[in-house]
Amino acid sequence: MVADDGSTVEAPPDDDASVTELAAGELPEPDRADAQDEAAGSERCQHHPARAAVARCAGCDRPLCVSCAVPVRGRVVGPECIADELGDPELTVPPEPDGSHPAMWVAVAGAAIALVGTIGPWTRTGAGDRVFGAWVPSVRWSVVAAVAAIVLAVAVWRLGAGRDRAARLVIVAGAVVGVASALAIAFPPTFQAASWGPWLGVAGGAISAAAGVGIAAVQRDPPQGV
Repeated sequence: MVADDGSTVEAPPDDDASVTELAAGELPEPDRADAQDEAAGSERCQHHPARAAVARCAGCDRPLCVSCAVPVRGRVVGPECIADELGDPELTVPPEPDGSHPAMWVAVAGAAIALVGTIGPWTRTGAGDRVFGAWVPSVRWSVVAAVAAIVLAVAVWRLGAGRDRAARLVIVAGAVVGVASALAIAFPPTFQAASWGPWLGVAGGAISAAAGVGIAAVQRDPPQGV
């Protein structure tokens, strides 16, 4: 563009052309990142379907939850791609165990059985021959089992909430429920016989303790890869 005095003046940028070019091309990097985060937020994690995705893997584009997303060199990668990102083919970060693990549901079932056992009668006659028969005024093995069953239920809940050390408490509480229930069957009060309540206590305690051992083993030696 030439001015009146003969000098050359640069023409102002064409705003319409810039808008057209922006609309025809891709979104700027910040906008694309925001769109990706918004899309990830509406998806579920590839490894933990019960959890919302917070990002996508930069390597395989899989949705990842906050436990699976690993920041590496300014990028977010998942367990499968961490080895390629760091250049170590033997390195694999296993995903965090999900609360939907089969052993977790076994522990829940065992705790429920133990609690139901404390609600039923514990003896065929006497103070324990009623609803909540485990809860009697005197100190008996049924009371020990009932208290341990409550502790077991709390431990299973904490385990489902992601408390790693809760697996040990599940094992201990389940064992106490089972042993106390078995002693209540073997040594009932004088001139009385055990009812069906302590049998459920033995079953529920054993199931929960076994499930706790399995969960603790997985936490101690997690499987490599996914």
